Amino acid sequence: MKILVLAAHGDDELLGPGATLIRHARAGDAVHSVICVGKPNLAMYSKTRYGPDVLTRRKRQAEKVGRRLGFQSVRNLNLKDECLEQDLNSTLIAIEKVVKEIQPDTVYLHHGGDLNQDHRGVFKAAMIALRGYLKPTATRVLAFETVSTTEQAPQVPGWQFSPNYFVDVAATLEQKLEALKIYDDELLAFPHPRSAEGLRALAKTRGSAVGLRAAEAFELIRETVA
Repeated sequence: MKILVLAAHGDDELLGPGATLIRHARAGDAVHSVICVGKPNLAMYSKTRYGPDVLTRRKRQAEKVGRRLGFQSVRNLNLKDECLEQDLNSTLIAIEKVVKEIQPDTVYLHHGGDLNQDHRGVFKAAMIALRGYLKPTATRVLAFETVSTTEQAPQVPGWQFSPNYFVDVAATLEQKLEALKIYDDELLAFPHPRSAEGLRALAKTRGSAVGLRAAEAFELIRETVA
């Protein structure tokens, strides 16, 4: 089975579905990690951590994560930071190309109501690239939550993450947290949600909702059963 994760930034591929991707790799599935942002937005450089040096380091870190976790491939689309939603056409062209090349069976992507505009851009572009009538297309599309941005979305219809698909990650959660240490400036101190303790608490909360010790939660966007 071919698995594609579409992440805006290096570390999103772990923060959201990381423990689930480890399960896939352990099962022998071919996991392809695609990071969209690889080019700095110089106009935003004073306001963002994603400057040239950081993004160069992020690419190396994402590759190291992929090697450690047994991913089939790690790619960077080299799109501009803070512009994935603003320049949706460029995002779409890049994502369409990688979808056609990989032809995934299952796709994990950001939630469409996420507060981060780059995350929303990935969702919007991917949903166009994964149009259901195109053949071949993914048979399962799942949206993941990205801690510190998904839960911050406003309380308006269509923005809230409403999980309806849960994956048991009790056996892979700690490996996810160890891999996140590769992104050494992304794991923060508790009570920040992007802390090891915060991520464990979320996994326990998601798991307890469905009778598991730990889970990652998703919104099932589409599933096709032949």
